[in-house]
Amino acid sequence: MNRLAQSKSPYLRQHADNPVDWYPWGDEALERARREDRPILLSVGYSACHWCHVMAHESFEDPETAALMNAHFINIKVDREERPDIDEIYQKVVLLMGQGGGWPLTVFLTPDHRPFYGGTYFPPVPSYGRPSFRQLLLALTDLWKTRRADVEGQAEQLLDGIRELSAGGQDGEGALVGPAPLAAAASDLRAKIDPEWGGFGRQPKFPNATCLEVLMLQNRSDGTGEQELLLTLEKMWRGGIYDHLRGGFARYAVDQVWLVPHFEKMLYDNALLLGLYADASLRWPERGFLRRVVRETVAYLEADMRGPAGSFYAATDADSEGVEGKYFCWTPAQLEAVLGSRDDAAFFAAVYGVDPRGNFEHGMSILHLGQPPEVVADRLGMTEAALEARLAPLRDKLLAARYQRVPPLRDDKILTAWNGLLISGFVRAAMAAEQWGESELARRSLALAEAAARRLLAAHVGRNGDIMRVDFGGDVHTRGYLEDLAFLARGLLDLHEATLDVAWQTAAAELARYALAHHAVAGGIGFYVTADDAERLIERTESQHDSAIPSGLGVMVEVLLRLDLAGVAPAGARAAAEACLQRQGAAIRQPFAFASLIAAAQFAAPEAVHVTLRGPSPEVVGELARTVAAARPHMRARLAVSFELGEAPAAALVCRAQVCSAPLRDSGALREALLGEASR
Repeated sequence: MNRLAQSKSPYLRQHADNPVDWYPWGDEALERARREDRPILLSVGYSACHWCHVMAHESFEDPETAALMNAHFINIKVDREERPDIDEIYQKVVLLMGQGGGWPLTVFLTPDHRPFYGGTYFPPVPSYGRPSFRQLLLALTDLWKTRRADVEGQAEQLLDGIRELSAGGQDGEGALVGPAPLAAAASDLRAKIDPEWGGFGRQPKFPNATCLEVLMLQNRSDGTGEQELLLTLEKMWRGGIYDHLRGGFARYAVDQVWLVPHFEKMLYDNALLLGLYADASLRWPERGFLRRVVRETVAYLEADMRGPAGSFYAATDADSEGVEGKYFCWTPAQLEAVLGSRDDAAFFAAVYGVDPRGNFEHGMSILHLGQPPEVVADRLGMTEAALEARLAPLRDKLLAARYQRVPPLRDDKILTAWNGLLISGFVRAAMAAEQWGESELARRSLALAEAAARRLLAAHVGRNGDIMRVDFGGDVHTRGYLEDLAFLARGLLDLHEATLDVAWQTAAAELARYALAHHAVAGGIGFYVTADDAERLIERTESQHDSAIPSGLGVMVEVLLRLDLAGVAPAGARAAAEACLQRQGAAIRQPFAFASLIAAAQFAAPEAVHVTLRGPSPEVVGELARTVAAARPHMRARLAVSFELGEAPAAALVCRAQVCSAPLRDSGALREALLGEASR
């Protein structure tokens, strides 16, 4: 075993038996590189990454390849989910070299951490237009020994390029605040939707929930984008990217039609999509599949991803028993063996596309709905309700049998940021379920959110508002980043709006105060990924662009604006948020990269609404709170809600553009004040 056996990262532990002399990122490895003047081979990945596993099997487990690595490099393994600061810096190397970013990330550094070459996956033999990994190792070893000046020159060029990328897109041209910028961004995104299969572009296809949120906001404003949104949401649900037995979504589909996923399931995807489908279910209550996704995703997260302390694990792998998708796929014979009836197996196979030839590898089939359930029911001469009544027990049997299979590896680390996203997702699910009249689902979803929040505040947040990122087996470690502060703070604000418990709002304000004090760029015009006392890397990266998850910048701006609307923001919060929006005005031309910031900007618009519910207790203002919740899906503008202690009787104050209504004590009057001209 190598040094990674003692790591707290499940991903690093996967490499503990490699013959490679791996180090985790830290002083021991970096000092050895300096002392011996040897280049660093930096390998970045994560536990659910399929091609990370492929490269590990082909190269890192190969003794000859490992011998080359050990002889000529100091080899460092990084879990990008634990250290996004390192990953974000060195991803820029492959972008500068004209390659798409992604994982595995393979970058070669000088002993002082400057990159001089990089790529992603390298094969064991020349293929995919790339040299073999061993060829690359030998070539770079020779370059280091015989052409050191060239290495130094390349390192300086890449470092200059990294600095330019970090400074790019920061002109203040344009505006982000108000209906026109939102409409422009939504129009740009809508034009990129696949008109036949939904989703953005052709293949591969990622859910990209943050961009879909922009379309949802615009739809609430003027009704546009309904067709594109519903097409995307339905095609994702019907496709193989959705787990039709347990619920939840895989990370992405490799094809245009959402059929073949990479089967890893990430907490962040399911957190973001849970909230999106919940909101959509209120916008289009006649589309029953939206509710179904919410119910099943909540059940999946609670059953498969919840840790003993109430917070949630990071991911599950794509592979089991060395075969991608084996855990999730079926053959007709397997269906018949489990269901015990040829008729039931044939019926299920016809509905979910299980074919003797298979639609995936090794003759296996990925479950999917080739036709909408209503079409299938009509073809079979039965009602949709009767179809579902027959399918439900069959799915239950197959799920029970699937749990007897060897499951994919689960990454059991707890990430603060991703749990923050999930708290928001659960709250939105709870608020939607309450509107449907499913009080038990609403209660359970809210309880899951509260338990996760309590655990994070107790174990991940210090007395001064500083935050830790990772919990593995109860051992909380690694300094947190801006996204950890921002996502948790937003989750706490969402909890406050759902429960009216002021403690959640107070905790969110403390996290925002810490971000302003320790992450803000000079002049309050942005935020750094790391705190001012964090480890110094070759650059202190600013948070700017969205990725698979929203940017820390976009969500922190939202948090600051919502706290300001409630009158409980830390000093300087509004000014910092507005400075960020002004500086990033050009973001309107890049909605894919800045969707979260564009969405957050709408809380700074004059149309934004804040409702203060005032009374002696949250229970006393319950009827008014329910009126606000029922009105929210029909409002054009962004809405923030807060509770304030006051004497009876209960009252609500509705504020827009620095003007507030008189106290409203009647639900009808409150509804009229909220909807009126600001609704559809």
